[in-house]
Amino acid sequence: MNLWTRLAAYAYIETQHLILRPFCFSDATDFYVISGNADNLEFIFPAQSSISEAEYALANYFMKQPLGTWAICTPENRMIGAIRFEKIDEVKREAEIGYFLLKDFWGQGLMTESLKELVSLSFTVFNFKKLKIIVHLENLASRRVAEKCGFSLVRQYKGSDRYSRKMRDYLEFCFEKEHYNE
Repeated sequence: MNLWTRLAAYAYIETQHLILRPFCFSDATDFYVISGNADNLEFIFPAQSSISEAEYALANYFMKQPLGTWAICTPENRMIGAIRFEKIDEVKREAEIGYFLLKDFWGQGLMTESLKELVSLSFTVFNFKKLKIIVHLENLASRRVAEKCGFSLVRQYKGSDRYSRKMRDYLEFCFEKEHYNE
């Protein structure tokens, strides 16, 4: 069984309070609630100005290559966020993780719950050796989530924001399998 087969087998994941599942086009309205409000996305990507822009982003960035991308949903199946592997290096067995959550659900431990589940699967099922999270220096909430889930700060650096092209300060957090305790 290779990585992609394992990811396919875990396309649908239940945690204590959430469902992680592939995105559906019917998530477009919930996605627009998140992506249409700049407060939800300050560090992620530009706010979508219309439902059609949100549908385009949903289809092209979250549905087109579904393995390793999960919609974070309430038990009632309301899509409230996303967590995914941004970059996978099959040879080095490393991946970068990205995530976002609807602001109404911040501060409830839901992103921490999602990330802890993905970390566990990454090291016990997907056979990764190392995980990374890159956050903007000023994104305190994402920094706290990474630290709560066992990630350690390894470096600070300047880089060009992929959307605004402005130089920003970033933090790189890593978690290596050898430090993971089930």
